[in-house]
Amino acid sequence: MLNDIAVFLPVDRPAGPLIDCAAAVAGLFEAHLDGIACAYQAINPMIAFEASAVVMATQYDSGLEQAAAVLDQFEITTRRLNIPHDARSTFNVSYAATRTVTEMSRLYDLNIVAQPDSSNPSQTDFLSEAVLFGSGRPVLMIPYINRGTFRTDRVLICWDGKAQAARAVHNAAPFLRKAKAIDVVAINEHEDAAGAASLSALIAHLARRDLPVTPHRLTADASNIHNTILSLAADNDSDLIVMGGYGHSRLREFILGGVTRGMFETLTVPTLFSH
Repeated sequence: MLNDIAVFLPVDRPAGPLIDCAAAVAGLFEAHLDGIACAYQAINPMIAFEASAVVMATQYDSGLEQAAAVLDQFEITTRRLNIPHDARSTFNVSYAATRTVTEMSRLYDLNIVAQPDSSNPSQTDFLSEAVLFGSGRPVLMIPYINRGTFRTDRVLICWDGKAQAARAVHNAAPFLRKAKAIDVVAINEHEDAAGAASLSALIAHLARRDLPVTPHRLTADASNIHNTILSLAADNDSDLIVMGGYGHSRLREFILGGVTRGMFETLTVPTLFSH
């Protein structure tokens, strides 16, 4: 079960929908919810030391005010819904804040983050990738277009037989047990595939857990796989997508893989990623 959940709240963009979804998830599992407001300090190395000190002090005061406002909103929502919770904030330069947030995220059963919005950039846009690749824990990403509460009536699992997908299915078990219907999609897998980790093998595995599963085999170009997933989710009125989060290391940073990046950029349904 999910007993301890964190939601990482940006302070420079509206956080209401994210708070509402996080509170709904916590209520669904009767879990404790930590609201963590994340404010980051931008330092311009071209600014002289004296001027930089003034800028940093101003940013610090502004960040504290923004964080306090977001956490007030979080407190109001969680108290209204009688959800056990704590609220706190982080404020630091980006490289130190990333390390701090990543370390914090390793303690929770589930981390909830906001999808980056390229049309409304936030200082915390990099946070989702940092938590996904650095926490070792599942990440629930909420689309920035999301409105309303969170449901798990119909879940869509994306399956390719790889370790990340297997971890995602395992991490999604609490959600799957509450689902009324589960769709599993394999893209570009031949219908006669009979490997130990094929779609048919996963269906048999889930059936032994009395989970109601409908298989889907679809084809798509590599550059269009994320759109195929989201189209199926729309057609089936899916409430939650479950999938592996893929990336590769470069210069000590993880770079999103193609399908994962496509999902990050075009997400329309809350998605549980596992790396």
